[in-house]
Amino acid sequence: MRMRGILFFLGCVTAESATIGFAQTAVENKTPSISGVVRDAGDNPIADAQLSLSRPGEPARLFRTGVDGKYSFAGIAPGEVQISVRRLGYRGSSKSVEVTPGSGETSLDFQLAEIPSDVADVIVEASKGHLQEFYEHKANSAFAKFFERKDIEKRNPTYLSELLRTVAGASLYASERTGNRIMLRDCKPMVWIDGMRAPGAELDEVARPMDVAGMEVYPSAAGLPPQYQDRNNRMCGAIMVWTRNQ
Repeated sequence: MRMRGILFFLGCVTAESATIGFAQTAVENKTPSISGVVRDAGDNPIADAQLSLSRPGEPARLFRTGVDGKYSFAGIAPGEVQISVRRLGYRGSSKSVEVTPGSGETSLDFQLAEIPSDVADVIVEASKGHLQEFYEHKANSAFAKFFERKDIEKRNPTYLSELLRTVAGASLYASERTGNRIMLRDCKPMVWIDGMRAPGAELDEVARPMDVAGMEVYPSAAGLPPQYQDRNNRMCGAIMVWTRNQ
């Protein structure tokens, strides 16, 4: 009888341990993710909004919304991340999120305010559209190397980084992930996509030749507009990419 009681006790302990272990596994299997919808002031979904998920020391992850305005970033490591969103004709927005282990899916929506029509008209400016800033830089800078859409089509590179072989001070190294790593005068440049920072990202990770309308390459901080200078390394140059479908 005593032996039967001991066996019953051990069985209960084993069952309880299994239950706890199952619960822990279920929590661990909840891979953190962040998703949501980008809407305008009237709660209408915004298509072609570009979102960036970034954290210091890691390449930025990009996402462009469809007609439903939805976005999603999966497989996010624990820690604080920043998600930024921008769209032509709207004011940009950024939010920080603290991701915890086993947090599962976090819902994070954005509501963008439309830029007044008189300001938007200046931004769009005829056929130049969102490339106005690109052409203004091209007309006034003697320090940067500029590539227009026609230059990209003429050279037809497999990777966008291949265009930099003609840039003085640029060095290309095979990347373990995709394309090439770029150094400008022995310094890693900051990459910008449509005016949005992509911290830690390599050019070939965030842009493809077929998607680019214009690109600016600044080998050093000389001539680089103040708003595009890297505060952590003011001596480094930058690569600014302007997409075709903004």
